[in-house]
Amino acid sequence: MCTMLILITIIRPDSHSGDWLLALPVTSCGLRLTDKAVRVAVALCLGCSVCVAHTCRCGALVDAQGIHALVCKQAPSKIARHQAINDIITCAITAAGIRISKEPIGLTRLDGKRPDRLTLILWQGGKPLMWYVTMVSTLAESHDLHSMSYSAGSAAEIASVRNESKYSTLPPYYIFQPVAFESETLGPLNASALNFLSEVGRWFIWRST
Repeated sequence: MCTMLILITIIRPDSHSGDWLLALPVTSCGLRLTDKAVRVAVALCLGCSVCVAHTCRCGALVDAQGIHALVCKQAPSKIARHQAINDIITCAITAAGIRISKEPIGLTRLDGKRPDRLTLILWQGGKPLMWYVTMVSTLAESHDLHSMSYSAGSAAEIASVRNESKYSTLPPYYIFQPVAFESETLGPLNASALNFLSEVGRWFIWRST
């Protein structure tokens, strides 16, 4: 297993592709992967079969690689992963002494949609921070895999720009931060989100010392 994990890091030389190997397996923080999760992650990265080909409950055909599970809108795990990421970010920020509002209302947005979280204390430049988490799959049919292969994180950057456009009507006294992950098994996130999470980590360390 260790040889396979090292191979994944070599195959995908993105500067943060192997960071998950350095995370301490702390169950209470959601950082401990089950054997099944590791098996699926390794199989997806290496292009191995994950399951038996079948028909999804949404009507789509699922091949042996199981890629459809990462993009199916009816998959309950997709919502759970979205919530888990938000909870981890929220936990880190609140531990730094900053209160968070979940899905704040009263913001100016024509379609009524709301960001995932909003800080109730000014974050930077005299402005509160709000963020929205998106998970995209590089392997989805909506993406050109050939063009995506030239740059790590291409799909995440596209999703980030799309979300910034969606929330462009928000008042200028908010800081909006898109957090776009390319499906957890393949990895990178948009550059601004990486800087944001690094800053959250510095806040957390500063308040903890």
